[in-house]
Amino acid sequence: MMEGLDVLVMIVSMFASFVLGVIGMLMFGGRTSLNYLMVKMSRGRKVLLFGKTGFGWESYVAKKKESNLEWKLNKSPVKTSITDGSVTRYARVDAVFVDTKNIANTLSLKNGVMYPDDFDPVVFDNLLIRAMTRPSVDGNDDLKKLVIIVLILVGLIAFGVLFTYLKVTELAGNFGGVI
Repeated sequence: MMEGLDVLVMIVSMFASFVLGVIGMLMFGGRTSLNYLMVKMSRGRKVLLFGKTGFGWESYVAKKKESNLEWKLNKSPVKTSITDGSVTRYARVDAVFVDTKNIANTLSLKNGVMYPDDFDPVVFDNLLIRAMTRPSVDGNDDLKKLVIIVLILVGLIAFGVLFTYLKVTELAGNFGGVI
């Protein structure tokens, strides 16, 4: 039968593994992963918006307000009206495509078409992966990642040492302080 300390250790270790998974996903997925999580957790109140810029497609989060979407482009609020057939599904969430030069309306999609002609989801995902794994010119990214990994490992080792200490003191109490 589990005692109170064992339950606490189990809950803390499950929470720590959840946090490590989220941190890893955000390190490798970037801003699109964060936007996706925000849309997924909103349970339908928000939409994943892909804006076509001069440099390619960028992801944003938009709030649904009747037949409009409210979102921010370069930190300024923007309202975009939704047309029939413009909302599609991307990775199990609602998604909309907008040209950032004409932000008043969404890009209309033909029947049965999931993405605009120049949007390639495979290339988009590959570009994200390449951008997040590219080597840095000055080496600062490697140093930051190394520091983060070392801090996480130190935290896990400290947790293991604390757990071992608590178990040893519990055993010492069971044997009358012999250990």
